Amino acid sequence: MDNATQPAEIGRQLAEDILKSIHIPPCPAVVVALLEETRRPEVDFSKLVKLISGDVSLAASMLKTANSPFFALRHKVDSVHQAVSVLGLKNIVQIVMGSALHQALGGDKVTMERYWDRSNFTAVVASQIAARLHGVSREDAYTFGLFHDCGIPILMQRFPDYKQKLAAANNSSEMVIAIEDESYATNHAVVGNMLARNWSLPAHIAEAILVHHDRSIFTRSDGCATPVVCTLAAITLVAEHIVASFLAMPDDAEWHTGGQGALDYLGLNAEDLADITEDALAELEEIRSYRG
Repeated sequence: MDNATQPAEIGRQLAEDILKSIHIPPCPAVVVALLEETRRPEVDFSKLVKLISGDVSLAASMLKTANSPFFALRHKVDSVHQAVSVLGLKNIVQIVMGSALHQALGGDKVTMERYWDRSNFTAVVASQIAARLHGVSREDAYTFGLFHDCGIPILMQRFPDYKQKLAAANNSSEMVIAIEDESYATNHAVVGNMLARNWSLPAHIAEAILVHHDRSIFTRSDGCATPVVCTLAAITLVAEHIVASFLAMPDDAEWHTGGQGALDYLGLNAEDLADITEDALAELEEIRSYRG
């Protein structure tokens, strides 16, 4: 082997060894069955009701969402069948994926509650932004917003010092994946992409998870990422900026280095951003109020 290539080869081998030691949670069987049913040309809603009713956590999530102020029902629903009728297929899929991810990743209660809050809020805002633009559906934006950082809790469970490394990265001007690569020879984008493929998420969402920290995709002309992948990454970066404001948290290095590029890619100016932020903050405040 040529000496000049040895470091790169060793680095790849080390990364592969570490990735083999990381547990990527399987997609729960009930979720697989539900998603298969929702992808059929003719969906059997009675089958969906049976599958959801057989999972206590999913059933509770459906009832809670259907009875939330978003749907403003005059009479609360008290059965999964009623909840499914109120929610509709697109909302059902979002709830199923969110619940499955929450159950599969688990982790320290306090730390993970903060992670889930931020992920859920980002998904909501990303969906809202997508509704204003062309090229990506609200459903894909929501799913990507929910899953884009799913590698973080996996690495947190694998490496005892990961939580401290992540906190240091968030207060640093250095990109978080650069710190992860240096410390663990892999990063949460790579691990998240593995989970997305393992769970059979759409290929463009898995690809967007892999490259969403590469800000050069917004300006490169070599076709390294498809337009839908670039749009998902840009939308979610803007959504994270808005969520940080909502949570009274400072913007991290990701926004400072890539925020303007994301806005430019989406064709949004400062006035557009202010308008989007105003609407998003109102919706997030409503979500927080009914969560209690």
